[in-house]
Amino acid sequence: MKDIPILIKSNKNLLSIILKLKIMSKKIILVFTLALVLPVIAFAQEGAKIQATIFSENIEKIIELVNLVIALFAGVYAVKLAALSQGGSMEKTWNRLAIVAVLFVLLEITGALKGFELVHISGLAEIVEFVFVIVFAYCLYSTRKELLKKMLGK
Repeated sequence: MKDIPILIKSNKNLLSIILKLKIMSKKIILVFTLALVLPVIAFAQEGAKIQATIFSENIEKIIELVNLVIALFAGVYAVKLAALSQGGSMEKTWNRLAIVAVLFVLLEITGALKGFELVHISGLAEIVEFVFVIVFAYCLYSTRKELLKKMLGK
């Protein structure tokens, strides 16, 4: 008898999660993403009618270095978390996230090498970025699928 309130409460939580997932429409997500991305793309174009400078080059290099250090830290800890989760219920998810984190570190390294004008291989940053985005999207998709399977039993 003591388990019944917990079961009812967990079913209510599950139903509220399902309702939230259904409410969040794909169209709303697309419009929100475009509203955030399009102005950035417009300002990033060479020869744009409006150009803005947020940081000086010196500050930009400092930020690039800090980003690199934080990315390396995050990559190391993502791999450590994946190692700790071996055999756990979320093992695949942590392994995928570790791969995404390592790809992000590679992306930051290529960006830092280009930013500090140490090495510039034309197209390398774009390839690493493309692979990162593909793997990250796959990681999110498969994690969502896995979580829904566990929550709904499908």
